[in-house]
Amino acid sequence: NGTSPADVVVKTNKILERLKLYLEANSLHINIKKSKFLHFKQPRKEITTPHNQVIFNGQPLENVEKIKFLGITIDDRLSWKTHARSVANKLRSSIGQLYGMRKTIPKKLKNSVYNAIINSQLSYAIQIWGAYDSCNSLNSLFILQKKALRNLFGINKVSKYVRGHTKKVFYEHRILTVYNIYSYMTILHLAKLVCLNEPPYLCSLLHLTDVSSTRNNRLYIPKFKLAHYMNNFCYQAPFLWNTLCSSSSYCDDIIAAPTLPSLKARLKRFLLKAQFYGDEIAWNSCNNNLIHYIKAIRSDPYFSAK
Repeated sequence: NGTSPADVVVKTNKILERLKLYLEANSLHINIKKSKFLHFKQPRKEITTPHNQVIFNGQPLENVEKIKFLGITIDDRLSWKTHARSVANKLRSSIGQLYGMRKTIPKKLKNSVYNAIINSQLSYAIQIWGAYDSCNSLNSLFILQKKALRNLFGINKVSKYVRGHTKKVFYEHRILTVYNIYSYMTILHLAKLVCLNEPPYLCSLLHLTDVSSTRNNRLYIPKFKLAHYMNNFCYQAPFLWNTLCSSSSYCDDIIAAPTLPSLKARLKRFLLKAQFYGDEIAWNSCNNNLIHYIKAIRSDPYFSAK
């Protein structure tokens, strides 16, 4: 960081100069042609790119607005919209393949095919890019997910203008919606942090220093002034965790599970129940939002907490 964009460039060049010395001392090499730099900016503030160049080994690096790192597209606003569009494009190309295969694939293998082609793309690192608290970035992916199920499982149209209903298929085949995949992966990843206390940097950021005192209690939630900054793992993960803690009797005592495998089983069972809550055909907000679901079952006189 720095007082101005130009100041940031100057500091970056100094760090790169030290990196060059380290690489030379250890006989290492970086391909400069493939090296680029990304200038992160505030979401609602226009910042001009500094005229000074970021230089490594005497050669300027290209300034880009987005870059792909470990399969995730990172943009200069950290909005993750670019990556969500990339996942949507991959799903669209896969949906056509499912339509052609549905008559040749045995029923026993359809779940495996779905997990390999669709679920693998939706669940990969979704705890990082899938936050949807203030911007519903997952809606387009949910529409494509339902379309994939219609093609794979042969769900016929109800009428000429009404598509086939998918809610029952989600439940019968124990498939989570993309919203609940996000909740599942986020809570599960946080549970691993709580149990293993690694990596140290992330645990320190989330105040997970004492595992014994945080295992069954509320976790620290960072405070942000703008809702945009709440769409990240460090905010959403403890928020979802504390939601389950505050209603443990309604949530199958997920947080109190003795082991990670049992926590995974309880969490998925709970999310599947939330998905099928209410009408058997029409989707409602309780099916894809833990907060709405817990509020609904608390006020439901016919629901009994176990």
